[in-house]
Amino acid sequence: MEASERNSTVDSIHQEAIQHGIYFLNPDDQELHGRTFKLQGQELLSFASCSYLGLEQHPQLVEGVIHAAKKYGTQFSATRGFVSAPPYGELEALMSELLGGYAIVCSSTSLGHQSALGVLATEKDAIVLDHQAHYSIQQAVQICRTSGCHVEIVKHGELERALEAIQRLASIRKTVWFCVDGVYSMYGDLVPIELLREALKIAPNVRLYVDDAHGMSWVGKHGRGSFLTRFGFNERVVLATSLNKAFAAGGGCLLFATDKERQYVRKTGGPLFFSGPLQPPMLGAAMASARLHLSQEIYQHQEILQERIRLANRLIREEGLPLLVENETPIFFLRLGLPRLGFKVARRMMDEGIYVTPSVYPTVPMRRGGIRLSLTAYHTNEDVEQVIKRLAVHIPTVLAEEGLTVDNLDDEFRHALPGKGRFAARARAPLQELIQRLIVEQESPETELVATGKRPLESAEHLTVEKYTSIWQVDKELWNSMLGTVGFISWDSLMMQEQVFTDAAEPENCWQFLYVLVRDRAGRVLAAAPFTVALCKDDMLMREEVSQKVEERRKEDPYFLSSKALLLGTLLSEGNHLYLDRSGPWRAALTRLLEVAREEYDKNRCSVMTMRDLPADDNEMDQELLHHGLVKVPMLDSHVLNITWWTEEEYLATLTKRKREHLRERIAQSKFYERRVHGVGVGETLSVEELEHLHSLYLNVAKKAMRLNVFHLPLQLLAAMHESPAWELVTLRLDPAHGGPAHGRPVAFYAGYKQDAHYGAFLCGVDYDYVYQHGAYRQMLFQIIRRAMELGTKTVHLGMTANLEKLRFGTVAQRTCVYMQARDHFSGALLREIAAEASLSSTHSPANKPANASPG
Repeated sequence: MEASERNSTVDSIHQEAIQHGIYFLNPDDQELHGRTFKLQGQELLSFASCSYLGLEQHPQLVEGVIHAAKKYGTQFSATRGFVSAPPYGELEALMSELLGGYAIVCSSTSLGHQSALGVLATEKDAIVLDHQAHYSIQQAVQICRTSGCHVEIVKHGELERALEAIQRLASIRKTVWFCVDGVYSMYGDLVPIELLREALKIAPNVRLYVDDAHGMSWVGKHGRGSFLTRFGFNERVVLATSLNKAFAAGGGCLLFATDKERQYVRKTGGPLFFSGPLQPPMLGAAMASARLHLSQEIYQHQEILQERIRLANRLIREEGLPLLVENETPIFFLRLGLPRLGFKVARRMMDEGIYVTPSVYPTVPMRRGGIRLSLTAYHTNEDVEQVIKRLAVHIPTVLAEEGLTVDNLDDEFRHALPGKGRFAARARAPLQELIQRLIVEQESPETELVATGKRPLESAEHLTVEKYTSIWQVDKELWNSMLGTVGFISWDSLMMQEQVFTDAAEPENCWQFLYVLVRDRAGRVLAAAPFTVALCKDDMLMREEVSQKVEERRKEDPYFLSSKALLLGTLLSEGNHLYLDRSGPWRAALTRLLEVAREEYDKNRCSVMTMRDLPADDNEMDQELLHHGLVKVPMLDSHVLNITWWTEEEYLATLTKRKREHLRERIAQSKFYERRVHGVGVGETLSVEELEHLHSLYLNVAKKAMRLNVFHLPLQLLAAMHESPAWELVTLRLDPAHGGPAHGRPVAFYAGYKQDAHYGAFLCGVDYDYVYQHGAYRQMLFQIIRRAMELGTKTVHLGMTANLEKLRFGTVAQRTCVYMQARDHFSGALLREIAAEASLSSTHSPANKPANASPG
């Protein structure tokens, strides 16, 4: 997914949260006391604060702000590289004592990351990055990349694989930095300490860069935090932490083992030298907080919080709530799945006067969302009991409404955490039994159905689902009447595809087929679709320069960034593969169809679900599929030509002047080409050698076709098309007397699809020696149209890419889109890294490249 597409998805999800009234809130302007805030007059008990020790109202910190503001003013507006506000030196001395190293105070933790990593990781070094490390670290790593630092990311759930990358890089890079969080901000899990120790054992040039912002203050000597308490500190570690959150002041802090390294970062870290400082009022708060941390009082606050944490853990266990991981942190992540479930629970809790925050995409993977509950020392035992008690009502209710069980959650989150952390706190029997009872009650005819996105298995429409694993099992006439003329998926075409792509030896050519029909009580089909489980390239829809970078990696690993996907349609189809009767209860029918698709997705452990080639301007579909957790991604335009004429002269009359000139050139050129049609009942039978030649022409094009990057189709496919009544192979031979090859073999061909009044070309091949001077590609496009006219078809499908070339023939570009759902973020994160690398190494901006360039 490109950055613009991701932004659009995030905007849609956040808009849905705004509609639920749970994001971007502005509390009433009243005095705050830590536990609660008022929203439009309603008092809400809040579990959203990251001020874990509740120090923001502490008298010493408040007085520190007042004293510093009176003494130094509201700001000290000078670049730190020249002069700092007077308290800076004292604060850094306090933080050095508190943390046990050499500290630099930064105006924010994010700027601290940019300052430190930006100068410590250069073109001589490498970074191995946990893909769930905080976003601020990831942004800093991008800056390192621009200076030539080599970056590799590792999936959080497979963090142990970082050791392999570190081992490989340690021998070829000056320093290898392993970047992680001490406490992960969303799931609340702790970085595996033993894994870090193993990483440091690999080589002496391996170092750790740790963000412990969410571990600060609430644990350890002087409140120095979770990571330093568990791991310690030495010269191979650089620590970044926050002076916000539990520290309750402002800014961030970097910790180094030597003064030499501290001074190096201070002098060369751009944001430290040139950016504005932490302003005097918050410097005053930070100094007061540091002194408090260095006193015995800090342990009283820590113990109060730990008491609340122990209570919450015990109550969650007793209620059997679906906690992801149990530990000593004040962050509790209760698993739910799709964003809408988190929104529902949060909204219902809010209606009862309790504010909890849903953690959803993009901070966590789309289907691994939930409720993030954070405790502070402000909370009383009664507060903790209240929130757990109400969550124990609403979470099982929402799960039951969605037809989800604890086993479903366990399957979805099984690989969310690394190594030994990969053990979800399984819900006890009472929760499972409660969910089952609620599901049964909702399915009962006597029970009024709750208005939810997911209908019970037998809804008011009495829908039934039919599933088939071969098109042989589906009535041919029925199928073709619904989907025969769209997407190259007629009954005969799918039969041919099953013969080629079932039980193939190569992983990319071994597909599984699924056909789903949803009927109403009268037996009328309301929804129907073909699905395929197949291995796909994760960069299929990325920019060409990104796919080119990925293909370089595939020279060593052919299946790098390749994932098993559940596709609407097949990899040999194009078009709207979804039949949906909008005159009936189509949302319920679509939900049933997606349920079956989801079962197949889970059964085959697919990484991606893709509903592809749907109209881009269908707002109702946008809302419905986002509701099911599928995000919208623009697809390439698909070109269609509607034939409203009988002769080529009439065709010319429909075009603009420039397009008429272009077409007349193709017509004049056509006398030098011999077109032959080969198929069932037409033309000569092609020999094996001829099919091999056509396949070589196809590969010429496929190897260049990076804009829609797919695995190359096998030779067997052409042979099967040759024998299928749905397809024909059309070859073009250029007369040797007019520059054609002496051997007389085709210089271009295409595979044509025939069904009723529709004709289309799906794949093609050309000999590039005859493209630019002899126009073989353009002649092929013209011959597709001429052949369609001969067959009396009314609609010609010319497919995607090469927009300019196809528009010259008068086609209409139809905007389509893909709705996708990924099991986790990792492939997307890795592709973004590669995209950044491609942008840096490209000599031309994508905006300056010729759009849709194609052979002559």
